[in-house]
Amino acid sequence: MKVRFTLEALTHIDGIHFYIAGRSSAAAGRIVARIFAETTRLGQFPELGHIGIVPGTYEWTVPGLPYVIVHELDAGKDVIIILGVFHGARDR
Repeated sequence: MKVRFTLEALTHIDGIHFYIAGRSSAAAGRIVARIFAETTRLGQFPELGHIGIVPGTYEWTVPGLPYVIVHELDAGKDVIIILGVFHGARDR
């Protein structure tokens, strides 16, 4: 499946990078790269994760990190849409 991002999801990822870069720019780059790698993985295996809090969505936790990728599937268009990336301790 193709992977598409909402503007909100990209804003979340940018915010994660900004927050972590205040402590370590190298770590920020590695973490954002891991998040993008997991979105690519979701494109290959769209059934990963579990049903999300919001009806019609799914959630996938980035292994080894506290971030949750919220996404939805559009099987008719063969697209997975990344709706947001949240810290697991935050309300979504």
